[in-house]
Amino acid sequence: MKRRILTGLIVLSVAAVLLGCATTSSASTTPAATAPPQRTVVTGATVDQFLRDLRPAGTQPVFLGVASRLRNRDEEEAVAILHAAEQASRYVRMAARYQVVTQTSGRSLGVQDGIAAEWDANLADRLVDSVNVLQVLQDAEGTYILATVDGIPPLPAIRIDPAGSGEPSWVRRPPEIAGFIVTTGVSLRSRRFRDSIDSADQEALKEILSQTRSSVRMLEDRREVERQGTSMTTTVAQEAAATLRQFLVISRHASADGRYYYSLVIAREE
Repeated sequence: MKRRILTGLIVLSVAAVLLGCATTSSASTTPAATAPPQRTVVTGATVDQFLRDLRPAGTQPVFLGVASRLRNRDEEEAVAILHAAEQASRYVRMAARYQVVTQTSGRSLGVQDGIAAEWDANLADRLVDSVNVLQVLQDAEGTYILATVDGIPPLPAIRIDPAGSGEPSWVRRPPEIAGFIVTTGVSLRSRRFRDSIDSADQEALKEILSQTRSSVRMLEDRREVERQGTSMTTTVAQEAAATLRQFLVISRHASADGRYYYSLVIAREE
């Protein structure tokens, strides 16, 4: 950040000298710097009200950054800013893989699944200085920010209805948005709020992978049969993988009883 400011000062100084050599009668003018987005401290709102509306600011995605309660509020906000930068990095590009393993033995059935996502952590660190905090909400549980991030690809114009009160309609049926895969993820409440919303994001990611073209091509079915006396065990593994761009949560919701968290997510397949 400091390097960028110093470079700008050197360029302006050189420009001023050249203008002074060219003429002594004309005054040099410096273009006004772009003002940072206005920052608003939100009071009297619940967390659910705060996180509902994540509609893009023009063509800039809006990210919800979250930090659990710490001794120092400034440290909390720094953690929330890094959380937003991490989401911006996975928005730029993310490779994800989802595997489901089903095992049957006699009348018993067991299912295990897991998901792995890879995104550029170094890019997230570099984007921290580019996070523009738009709104801040603090409560007894922690700090929450809404922010845009400079230096990432713009989002195509998409129309999203503003969030109202009560349960949003997308919880039951995701809207259609041209050019994007749109899904809803739901998870049970975890001890930490951030874990709750991250789990809902992961559930949405699983659904996105099941809808991508590459996941169909890479779907594998591996069977292994073992006989032990009269019993038979069958294991089936299915795997889906894809590289995604513009993976973005555009709205969130918590159920009235606080047991469930929902994420409305869009993404494009690379």
